[in-house]
Parts: sequence; C-alpha cells; structure tokens
Amino acid sequence: MKKSGIKKIILKLSEGLLATVTDLLLLQFFLIGSSLGKGKTSRGAYLVIQEAAKNWEEINYRTLKQAFFYLKRKGLIRSLLEPSITALGRKRLKKLMPQYQSNRPWDGVIYLITYDIPETKKIFRDKLRLILNRIGAGYLQGSVWITPYNPQQILKEFSHLFGFEGEIIVSCIGKDGYIGNESLNELLNRVYRLEEINNQYGKFLDKYRKLSLPSVDKWKAAAMYLSILKQDPQLPDDLLPDNWRGNKAYQVYLYLTKKGS
Repeated sequence: MKKSGIKKIILKLSEGLLATVTDLLLLQFFLIGSSLGKGKTSRGAYLVIQEAAKNWEEINYRTLKQAFFYLKRKGLIRSLLEPSITALGRKRLKKLMPQYQSNRPWDGVIYLITYDIPETKKIFRDKLRLILNRIGAGYLQGSVWITPYNPQQILKEFSHLFGFEGEIIVSCIGKDGYIGNESLNELLNRVYRLEEINNQYGKFLDKYRKLSLPSVDKWKAAAMYLSILKQDPQLPDDLLPDNWRGNKAYQVYLYLTKKGS
C-alpha cells in the first residue's frame, strides 16, 4: 500500500490524533498492554499486536510487526517480553496526545489580539498564527484573535525577537463585554465551536458511560475521547456553557482506560 493510503487509514483509525503506525501501536501498548502483560512472556507483547490487527484491519500484520520492533529499537517499549511502554514512550505519548487540564486559572479578562504584519512578511505572519494556535487563541476574523489567557509575555518576546514592536496589539475585554452585536458568551461559543464540541462529548457519554469495563474496547473509547479533547479549547469553567459535558466525559474516559481492567 502507498504511504499516502496508509496515512489516510491511520488518520481515520485514530480520529485524526496520530499520523504513524508506530504511534498508533504505542498508544495500543499504553491502553491495553498493562492488562495483558502480567507475565513476562513474549506472548503478551504479541497479543497487543494481534489486538491492534483486529482493530485495524486495513493495516497488514507485517506493517504492525515492523512498527513493534521499531518501538523496541527506539526504547519506547520495555522489551520484546513485556508489553508495556517505557518512560521515554510515555513522554512521546504525552507530546502526541492532548492533555486534559483540570486547573484553569483565569484573571477574569478576555484578550483581543490584533496585528499589522504585511503580507510581504508572510513567513512571520504564519509563525505568529502558529504561536496563537499553540496558546489556545481562537481566530475571530482577518488579523484578529481572542483568548481568555494572558498572551502578553509570549507576544512581547515574539515582537522583540522578530522586530515587530508596536505591530501586535493586545486589548482587554471584561466578562460582560460585547464585540459587535454578540455577547462574550455568544462570541466564545462561535469562535471555539463550543456547542459542536459539547455535542460530541454527549455522544461519547451516550455510548460509553453505561458500559461495564470488560465489554469496552479501550482503543476505540480512547480514540473517540481524545479526538474530541484535541478540539476542546479547555476554557476556564466560568466561560463554559452551563450544560458542559467535558468534565463528565473525562471522568468516564479515566474509568474506561484505567490500568488492570
């Protein structure tokens, strides 16, 4: 199979979370390896591969075995006899996977970011957009972004590094403020697609909250939850809708994927 075809399959299987077979298999080790690897035998490790092959019928067994040996060579799993990941493997997964933030302190201010970097300096505009995405800012329109988290220090460093002092402006809006004809809550809901994400959390809960642990496919449950979390801006609780399902979904995810189940 061509690499482009494999990548499409992987993205489909992992709900857009991961982009390589090795990362898919590493997550599989993390999710189900601990419950299979109670005895240090090679059978446990190969059971992980067989479970992956069952879930990912579109990827052939040989490709999965190659990924398995790659993980071992890179020190991401403990050994060929023990189906569990190493500290290095956990570190890699932490970088790949979205992380749920339980602590979301907020200073009660919404920050509006505007910039005036000419299109002739597109490379810097793109760098700035990348930074804004990484800090969780939401795109409003044109060269305007919004975020509930204070971006001033990061943007000050960016401006100083690339010589854009005075061309990036940060304004503050109170919790009860308006932008145009929209209230702040309406604006955040539109920019961050909160209603859509909340509906996805609802579907996850409808599917998994009443299932008993032995009947749950950890891989599918984790892939579904993490794919939603990846879209979630994880706004402060004060800015979330009253019926927000994200916190409950996280508790169900923890329960379903806990070790030893």
